[in-house]
Amino acid sequence: MKNILLLTILFISCAFISACLNLSDNSLATYNKQLVELKKITFPVDENMYYFSRALFQYEEDGKEFLHFENTEKNQYEIIIYDIKSQEISRRIQLHKQGPNGVPAVMGSKPLGNSHTSALFQNSLSRITFLNDKGEVIRKYPIKSFKAHFLPFLPSSDFYTPTFMKDSVLYVASLVYKPNLKKEDWRTMSLFFQLNLNSGEVNLVPLYYPSVFYKNVKNIAMGAEFSYDYNHRENRLVCSFIGYDSLMVSDDLHSIKWYDGKSRYLGIKRPNLIEASEGLQAIFKAKEEGYYNHIMYDKFRDIYYRFVEHPCKLSTEDAYSHTPKDREFSVIIFDKDLRIIGETKFPGNKYDNRMSFVGRDGLYISENNLANPEFDENKLVFACFKLEDIKGKE
Repeated sequence: MKNILLLTILFISCAFISACLNLSDNSLATYNKQLVELKKITFPVDENMYYFSRALFQYEEDGKEFLHFENTEKNQYEIIIYDIKSQEISRRIQLHKQGPNGVPAVMGSKPLGNSHTSALFQNSLSRITFLNDKGEVIRKYPIKSFKAHFLPFLPSSDFYTPTFMKDSVLYVASLVYKPNLKKEDWRTMSLFFQLNLNSGEVNLVPLYYPSVFYKNVKNIAMGAEFSYDYNHRENRLVCSFIGYDSLMVSDDLHSIKWYDGKSRYLGIKRPNLIEASEGLQAIFKAKEEGYYNHIMYDKFRDIYYRFVEHPCKLSTEDAYSHTPKDREFSVIIFDKDLRIIGETKFPGNKYDNRMSFVGRDGLYISENNLANPEFDENKLVFACFKLEDIKGKE
């Protein structure tokens, strides 16, 4: 009798949580799709380049497919444009740290459509600068701060938080918060700010953390991080939080809905923010238990990919690494309605999923993992994965 009562209470509690969050039901997930390697592509890397870039974006121009690669890690200070079909360098955009076209402190970038323009994010200067394909400054936008946020804003655009543009407005994640946050502060903490490219006006976007994230936490050290991508076809913003199974979705950049996005390889993840007072050991433990990484929209197939870092034992060195070399991961596949249709597992010691992009032929994931026996720092190697039916499942 006690067991029946306990199960009843558990069922009611789960139903209550789902109702409060307006959570969609993914219990009918089909898992009939998988990612299968189609081919590999290789780009050259010279002595002045580094084999890793946080700002890696595919775009199309004049019917061709290109890859934007921010090369600011070593001696060079530039953006390299690769031709994906020929697998060669198409052009290099030289960046300058000083002078009339100076853009120091670049921490992220993004190509903007077919306009031969790139947005560069000068993190520590709280500034966004637009350049043409000759590296000449078109316009600089200072990013002011707001009372609700810690000074200054640190704008960026990378694989985890790619900026997006809609109707001449640039949307950027506002990832820096005031120290010693109080619970009441979170009600006014916007997830994004917007920059009007015509007027230069900066405003906060009325999308906030829901109370389930902060109701029991005073001073957050980890757990509020999120990735996102924007579906221009449906005007849909999809956010993936590092420590939460569910996906937060907004179709109007104001109201939100929740969709179940749980991985088969992680335990139940609910908002469990880590207090600063708990120290580094609490952060290490959270990383060891596995977490959700970035999310990507595939406009060619109208699906979504959510990357999942699997549980593993971390060394002290790995604890400070974003993705340990030997860590297994998986990619959850969602259809256009955000129903789970598959999850593909990948081995450790082979890929670096931070370097991934979506192209015409499929999902590309870097094989430039230092632990990969075939690793070569003079090459950028990507495996291209296509979506296939799992045999025996329709």
